[in-house]
Amino acid sequence: MLRAIIVDDENNALEALKTLLTKYCPQVKIIETATSVEEAYQKVVTFNPNLLFLDVEMTNGTGFDLLMKFDEPSFKVIFVTGFDQYALNAIKFSAIDYLLKPIHVEELIEAVKKAEKQLDSQDNLGELRNLLSTLNNPRSRKNKIAIPTHKGFEMIEVQDIVRCEASSGYTLIHLLQGKPVMSSRDLKTYHELLEEYDFFRIHDSHVISHFHIQKVLNEDGGVVVLTNDIRLPIARRRKSEFLEWLKGR
Repeated sequence: MLRAIIVDDENNALEALKTLLTKYCPQVKIIETATSVEEAYQKVVTFNPNLLFLDVEMTNGTGFDLLMKFDEPSFKVIFVTGFDQYALNAIKFSAIDYLLKPIHVEELIEAVKKAEKQLDSQDNLGELRNLLSTLNNPRSRKNKIAIPTHKGFEMIEVQDIVRCEASSGYTLIHLLQGKPVMSSRDLKTYHELLEEYDFFRIHDSHVISHFHIQKVLNEDGGVVVLTNDIRLPIARRRKSEFLEWLKGR
């Protein structure tokens, strides 16, 4: 049984989620609700839930503020949020489940099923630690990004990623050392997630790290030489933007 606390400062949203959980997720027992960070903290400490439905943006703080109060979170988290790109990027970076408002029943059911499966594992603890590290150290190249693969997730430091390459709807993550990692996400997703870490999309098929650029050559319309002497073409339509981007680094 999942013992859940819902944290949301909008009563309408809170009641709507309670209704959906009661109707479609019988394995979830709602033991408490909270409408502020401080109230949520007290109730988590008192009632020890194993699942939190956590709103990101609240009037007196954020869901992240609540998580930072716990050195060793022992509960699974499903974020519930409106569209906030910064919040979503941080959450996606750490592979933690989230639901966008208004909540769709199918997505809620799937998120709850995943939470149920992961309840006995330590995966969520690592995910939360990674999320908090990312939030506390924005743009640090030592932050780890969760790469979904056919086996699960691989946690890879940003500084070890040389480039990302499109591969039939998937993405090959090329690392400083070792074999590339095949991810089930597309290249557009990685461009969005890594852009703030000084990655640039030089071509429809290539996103590269500024940290690993060795040279930029004029031959063949424009070529970038990366760490390990990897040579990649710069798309003509992206060349001027890329050169301006380089100047700003």
